[in-house]
Amino acid sequence: MRIPKFLILTLVLVYFLIPLNLKSSYGEDIDIGISISDGRLSHLYFSIGDYYRIPVEEIIIIKKRYPFILEEELPIIFLIHKYRRIEPEIIIKMRKRGYSWYNIMIYFGLHPDILFRDYIVIYGPPYGKAWGYHKKHKGKKIIIYDDRDIIELSNIKFLAEYYHEDPKTIIEYKKKYPKYVEINKFLFKKHKLHKKLHKNNHKSKNRPF
Repeated sequence: MRIPKFLILTLVLVYFLIPLNLKSSYGEDIDIGISISDGRLSHLYFSIGDYYRIPVEEIIIIKKRYPFILEEELPIIFLIHKYRRIEPEIIIKMRKRGYSWYNIMIYFGLHPDILFRDYIVIYGPPYGKAWGYHKKHKGKKIIIYDDRDIIELSNIKFLAEYYHEDPKTIIEYKKKYPKYVEINKFLFKKHKLHKKLHKNNHKSKNRPF
């Protein structure tokens, strides 16, 4: 009997995560049993791994080894890894030393103005907040993005591109689902259902009368 891939993933998550006292994106303790059973974390890790081409086991190990990293910060780490091939541990150690996400990105030659260009334009007023704040540097006015800006933009980019959703739609989901792990769960199930319906419709069309 073949064991479903999702069941294997769930068992791996249970093995690695049950011993931990993880913190959620908003500083509250996560009930690992509930998180695994309702699929929030497993869906998130699978989606991140699939989008960034990272083994899910590696994501789990990173979260276990560095529990101070929030779930919603994972897309930033793997975004930097994707564009600059920097090992996640190096990025995380810089974060632990107190570097902001903006400074880490700049250090590795990634400029939010360029990387998130499409999303910054969309999410200025009237759709959302005006990103960043202005600061003079060497006589020039530059925009500095705080940690929340980088988290928001990284997650919006990840979800919009992975699920092929309009970025404006992700912002609308944010009003209903405050945490990105919940938005991912919703989109994961939505697209899984869509694929199932598409597959069933295809079978029906090819079924002989």
